[in-house]
Parts: sequence; structure tokens; C-alpha cells
Amino acid sequence: MKLRKWKNLMNDTIKKLTDYEHLRLRTEMYLGSRTKHTQEILLYNENGTPELRECTWVPALCTAFREALDNACDEIIGHGFGHRLDVTYDEATHTITVQDDGRGIPITYDAAHKDYLASMVVSNTKAGRNFDERGRVSGTNGIGVSAVNMTSKWFEISIHRDNKHFVQRFEENPLPEGKELLKRKPKIKDVTSEKTGTCVSFTPSERVFPDLTLPNDFIKSRVYEVAVAHPLIRVYYNGERVKVQHNVERTLFPERETVILDIKSDNFNSKFILVPNFTNTGDFTHSIVNSIPAFNGGVHIDTFKRLFYTGLLSALEREAKRRKITPNRSDISEGLLIYNVTYMNAPDFDSQSKTRLINEWVGDAIKKYFDEEDFFGKLIKKHRTWIDSIFERAAERTNKKDLADTKKALRSAKKAKVPGLMDASGSDRSKCILFLAEGLSAVAGLATVRNPDIHGGLGLRGKVLNVNGEIPKRVLDNSTIVDIMNSVGLMIGERATRSTLRYGKIYIAADQDQDGANITALLINFFTHTGRNYLIQTKNRLYTFL
Repeated sequence: MKLRKWKNLMNDTIKKLTDYEHLRLRTEMYLGSRTKHTQEILLYNENGTPELRECTWVPALCTAFREALDNACDEIIGHGFGHRLDVTYDEATHTITVQDDGRGIPITYDAAHKDYLASMVVSNTKAGRNFDERGRVSGTNGIGVSAVNMTSKWFEISIHRDNKHFVQRFEENPLPEGKELLKRKPKIKDVTSEKTGTCVSFTPSERVFPDLTLPNDFIKSRVYEVAVAHPLIRVYYNGERVKVQHNVERTLFPERETVILDIKSDNFNSKFILVPNFTNTGDFTHSIVNSIPAFNGGVHIDTFKRLFYTGLLSALEREAKRRKITPNRSDISEGLLIYNVTYMNAPDFDSQSKTRLINEWVGDAIKKYFDEEDFFGKLIKKHRTWIDSIFERAAERTNKKDLADTKKALRSAKKAKVPGLMDASGSDRSKCILFLAEGLSAVAGLATVRNPDIHGGLGLRGKVLNVNGEIPKRVLDNSTIVDIMNSVGLMIGERATRSTLRYGKIYIAADQDQDGANITALLINFFTHTGRNYLIQTKNRLYTFL
């Protein structure tokens, strides 16, 4: 009895879907997420200059557009047929058209499959031409454009080839429970024109995509990148020629300092353009692989960053010792844009969305490039301005850390009694006067003649540091300076006010000899220099007696 119920349950739940049904039900498997995604990416302004901006789009729609674009790029760039690419996009209707002037998809009738090859390629999954030797093309599975067709409200293909013009329209099944794509009969006519090429147009289905967010700036930027990566191809967007120079870095960063690393091998050509001071925080990487924006990078990016940062830090060790400053990875990467254009054989991606390259062998090509003798030494000599900025960041970072540490230590020290301080006891501290004298014995004579309410004395121990040009940590390593600061009520990095200062006037009582003159000069230098730079800003008067 139980076995019979189980069999009945299986009969009720197991379904066999057609490709059309499965693509529309499980679109994520083929095109990616159908919900909005927000990410900081590169978009290009009216001048063609890249800008880092937050953008929101539906990944599956992006993949659908890119599948059509990839096919055209494969024909022109991968197979080498044609030299013009036209893309149009209407954000209001979400209609996309991609046209190339390549050979045109074959339109021969295939008796075995009882269909035209052109029709079969765009309406049957696992039908395509890149299953054997792929070369430098992007298509891999024969699913892409068929998935676009089956998830569209309507899809049309127009082909010029062999003096014939082939046009066929496809539409989503009007019945919600429809199992197959609706295929209109193709129209084929003879033409005298020698024109060749393929054009596809489609509008994504609202029944498949509940959200159709796909900004015009996003699409235009992706088309612009094709033109940048392949300047010999004439690229048009919405009827307007995308103008670029033959040099990528001159097109994108004409007025910026760039570091160019060009890795070339038989199967892997990858140009890395490093642009310092591009972002506000951290580094940002943008990669284009065979005209595909790999938004999540991949093996080539991970390997490059690991070897580049490690190698450059190692090469800077000698200079770091000389400068007494040790840069770290963040000092190099801070604000750095890594713009990558890769052209390679048979790229593999982690999903149909093609946002991350996974070919492990590309890491070997990058490693070989960095293994060149004295590679980093030559780079350092060529880009001194950038190297200097790295050390400046390291110095600033070190100073900030030192400043935080010393402020913490100074606050703790304030709680302890300053050795040798004969403090004034008056409550109105603005009337109090602190005598700074040479040594503890010099303050002893003050005790018998002073007014305890307003007069305080501090005998200086050790040498007073010349603070000119010194970093905060070095200044606060001097015990004499720290004693003065604690006695007066100064705090590193904080503005001194009447309420925080413990003395309103300072007298320097030094011997009338060369040592006394030196001490006086160093103390005045301390108060004026540190006040101007990072210690105090106050109108208090400084009195000196020699």
C-alpha cells in the first residue's frame, strides 16, 4: 500500500520540461539573476573618460545583451570577418539591436534537421559553431543567443549572405502554458547586393523579467569598451560613431600619469594600465576579456595583483631603509585603478554570466612576465613620481599611527606627576607663570622667592630636541618635551584653549652663555614650530630671560 502511494506521488511531481519552458522558468541558470544588482563600476562620460560610479542593473538582461554583442564580436574580432559593429538601444522599450558586417550566419536548409541553419542556431540550445577549436572567441556552449530568443517578447534575425536576404521573426508563445517558441516562417529573397552580415533585434519579455532595469549609460559604456579594446573596428552606438584613438591609455587617460604593463604570449595578450590617484579609497580593478567586462576579475587579476604588489615591495626595500620608511601593500594600492584589456584563446568563465575568468594557465604567463631580470628596478626608475607618492603615503600613514599611539601614551603620562615640576597652586591658571630653567638645581632658588599661587618652575632634564622637520613620534620620544607639554597642558594634535592650558605665560630662565642661548633657541623653536604645524595654536605670550 505504501509503495503504491509513493509511485503515485512520483507520477504527480516529476515533470519533463521543454528547453523553452526550462529557459523561461529557470532563467538564472542560463543568463544570471533576474533581480536588480547594484555595484560600483566604470562608466564613461561624454568625453569618453572613465568614472567610478554606482550603477544598478539586472544581470540577466545584461547577459542577454552581451550574448548578442559577443556573437558579433566573435565574427569580426575572433574570426576576422568584417570591420563594422552597430548597436542600438531604446531604454524606454528595452529593445536591443546588434549588427555586424561579417560573413552572415549560413542560411542553408538542413534536411537532416528539417530547418534552416540560421533558424536552428538562434532557436535551438546547444547549436553553434564554436564547439571545436574555439580560438579567440567568447561563445562556448551554443546556448547564449537561443536563451535570449526564448526569453524575449519577440526576436528577429536578419542575414545577408550569398546574395540572399534572410529574415525570420520569433515570438513568445501567447499561451502562458505554451511549451514551444513561436516561429514565424522565414522570408528569403534574392538580392544583387554584395552585402554580408548578421543583425539581431529583440525585446526582453516582461513575463520572464519582472524588472527590466538596464540603464542606457551601462549599455553605452560596454559598447564603448569594445571600441577602446579594438580601435581598428568601426563601432557605432545609436547611429553615432564611437571615436577612439589607437592607443588605449591615450583614449581613456590622456592627462593622467599611467604605468603600462603589456604582457604578450602566443595565446594570451593582456595590457594592464595602472592609474595612480584615481579612486578615493583602496584600489579598483576593471577587466575586459575578449570584449567581455569581467566585473569580478578572475585568475589573471588575482595573479597580477599578488605578484605585482609583492614584487614591488621587495624591490623598494633598499630605498625604504635609506628613507627609514617601510611602505606596505596599501601604500601602493591606495587610489590605484588597474584597467585591464585581455585578448586570449578560449576564455573560460565561472558561469554563463561571464563575470570572472577561471583559466588557471594564464597565471603562468603573468608570472613569466614578472620574472624578467630587474623588471621592478626598471619600473621604479621610470616612474619616480609615483614611487615618491608611495613613500609619502607610507610616511603619512606611519605618522598617523605614531600620532595615535603617542597621544594615548601622553594622556596616560598626564595622570602621573611630572618629575621636577614645582607647580603653581592658583585656580586662575591664566595668571600662572611657568619658569623653564636649566636643570633641577636652577629651580630650587625659585622656591624661596616665588608666589606659590601663580609661580611654577620646571627644571629641564636632558637635551631639548630640535623639532624642525621631525615627525610627531620622534618629538614625543624626547622626555624633556613631554615634561613641558604635560606641565603646560598641551596635547599632540589638539588645539590648545584657555580651559586646557595650565599656564598663561612661560618664562625661559637660562644661563647667559652659549648653552643657555642654545636651550632658549630650541625651546622657542619648539613652541613656534609645533604650534604652527601640529601642536598648539594660541595667543599666549612667551617671555624669555637670558
